Amino acid sequence: MPDRTDSPVPPSRRKPVLDGVRACSIVLVLMAHLLPLNDLLAGSNYAVGEFGMALFFVLSGYLIGGQLLRRVSPRVFVAHRLARVLPLAWTVALIVGLVWAIDPPRLIAHLLFYANLPPKQLTHPLDHYWSLCVELQFYAIAALLLCLQPRWTWFVVPALLLADTTYRVSQGAMGGSVTWVRGDDILAGAVLILLLKGPARERVCRFLAARLWPWLMPPLLYVACVLPEGGNHLNYFRSYFAAIWVGSLLCQPSSRLSCWLSHARWAWLAAVSYAVYILHVPLAATWLGSGDLLEKYAKRPLLLVVVFALAHLSTFYFERRFTRWARAYGERQARRIQPLH
Repeated sequence: MPDRTDSPVPPSRRKPVLDGVRACSIVLVLMAHLLPLNDLLAGSNYAVGEFGMALFFVLSGYLIGGQLLRRVSPRVFVAHRLARVLPLAWTVALIVGLVWAIDPPRLIAHLLFYANLPPKQLTHPLDHYWSLCVELQFYAIAALLLCLQPRWTWFVVPALLLADTTYRVSQGAMGGSVTWVRGDDILAGAVLILLLKGPARERVCRFLAARLWPWLMPPLLYVACVLPEGGNHLNYFRSYFAAIWVGSLLCQPSSRLSCWLSHARWAWLAAVSYAVYILHVPLAATWLGSGDLLEKYAKRPLLLVVVFALAHLSTFYFERRFTRWARAYGERQARRIQPLH
């Protein structure tokens, strides 16, 4: 039986529980890509992967929505986001492009993050870059919003979410990698933080503090991610289920599930999750993922060791140089603007 929770608590700036959710996200994606889940339950590989990506996008939308509310300088926002994404993504894409001899137009589509748009140019083993394409395209929208008056954020983001969901319903679009089919996940995360920081935040927190949400949403989200041949209308609510789950964890910090996901054990996995995501598909396309069924799965532990080792090195010794530069750039910009206030 779900545990009792205290009265709803509006989330603070520091949110360790989100590290736990991010860790869950990357574990689910790895399971979907590297384990024979369909042998246990038909359609599980796809559903588990969709589950993980829905969480990833909602977290991303929540983060970007917070920056929209804080009115970060557009230049600083772009510098931070590109410094976080580009160094490893471009390095891996260029190496893969050389080793797998990917056609230059297709490689450029991945490097400039439009490979997921029609006509799709996603190419293995860079086909998982579709999520980066969605992410970077949303960054472009966020940067434009930062150039406008703050009130536009409160109108445009919810309007885009409703428009995206309406489009999906009208077209029967229940899966895929095109931005207007997946954008509602990111937008739901952005709307979540708008609600939690907006004038109705106390009512929103009371709603999200219902004890059943942390336990009900994960199975509902999984069911929504299952796509049988006849379709699944619950899939239209995928982003909303994910956002409610994340919001309930934030508003119920003393619940058992929130406490478990807030444990420090998840911080490292959350920190390396981006590098793990970028690296695991290309590495699985090498000798580490080759062979017949028995050999391939016998190599899985070695593949994971290599993936996590390289992800650790990339996160803390390669990517961090760029994120530190972006942070220093933001601090310099803040010092330049400060005298004007």
